[in-house]
Amino acid sequence: MEDIGILMEKWREVYREKVNSKKRNGEGVTLTPENYFNVIRPFFMKVSPEDKEYVRTFRMVSYGMLEYSPSLRTLILRGAGYNLASRLVESGEIRDIEDLPKVFLNQKIGILDIVDESFNVMKINIYECMSCYKAPPIGRTLCDFEAGLIQGAMEKLIGENVTREIYCWGLGNSFCGFEVIFE
Repeated sequence: MEDIGILMEKWREVYREKVNSKKRNGEGVTLTPENYFNVIRPFFMKVSPEDKEYVRTFRMVSYGMLEYSPSLRTLILRGAGYNLASRLVESGEIRDIEDLPKVFLNQKIGILDIVDESFNVMKINIYECMSCYKAPPIGRTLCDFEAGLIQGAMEKLIGENVTREIYCWGLGNSFCGFEVIFE
């Protein structure tokens, strides 16, 4: 199996190319079951051959909510991620920021990478994200669950924050990127 460090460096190169590029990716493609449900995440398939079914189930629920009410979907998935993070911190599974990448890997959410930290801002990327990896560019972000999970963990560990997704496959990017601003 490919070393996670080598894989992370490959993904960081994708990130650096995007950040340094002024080119805007396409958008406006319609999200359909055909282009959203059946995805193979290379790293996670090597670790767990049933990953495709795991992702498909999550995305079926997410898609159903998106079709019904995009704003309600955002609230529910962000709240679910936030509540999960709170429980993981309270149970001791997440004790500090360094535990986040391990939890994301163990729960098959994605490959979490803290790419920048300063006094009041963090930049976090997720590669092979459960919510959006290989999704078409539909003109909106799709990673509300992951945003809630990051926001909840950071709030419990550090303090109140605003977590927003800046990069997403749904916006035409090849990774998910979040900015965490501490208040």
